[in-house]
Amino acid sequence: MPIEIEKEVTTKSSSPSANQVSQTSTVGQTSTITEQQDAQSDRGNAWIWYLVGIVDLLLVLRLLFHLFGARAVGFANLLYGVTNWLAAPFKGIFPNPQVEGAYFDSASLTAIVVYALLGWVVSRLIDLATRPANSKKI
Repeated sequence: MPIEIEKEVTTKSSSPSANQVSQTSTVGQTSTITEQQDAQSDRGNAWIWYLVGIVDLLLVLRLLFHLFGARAVGFANLLYGVTNWLAAPFKGIFPNPQVEGAYFDSASLTAIVVYALLGWVVSRLIDLATRPANSKKI
């Protein structure tokens, strides 16, 4: 069942004689239930990808800070504290090569990949659960 949405459009233009012409017209736009469900699913997916993007950005910063040997002071200390629990499940899986205080944090890289894959899976599940079968976006 289509839903009718009406909106009023006003256009003003001025002529050289300073007379103004005003036009008002009503435009009908049809939105189906399928389109509304697609829009809701898109919004849910956007939130998932924003969250995954923020988490991955923080983990990339952590990886770079460890790679360049940043000491745990100021912003680096805050970053390490915030991202410690995100990288913790992946610590010890792969070795961390070290060179003069700097090291490659394999736990952060693994976490970036795993969280991106997890975001993709959740996004697909949202699509499967919320999009109607006749949607063209699946």
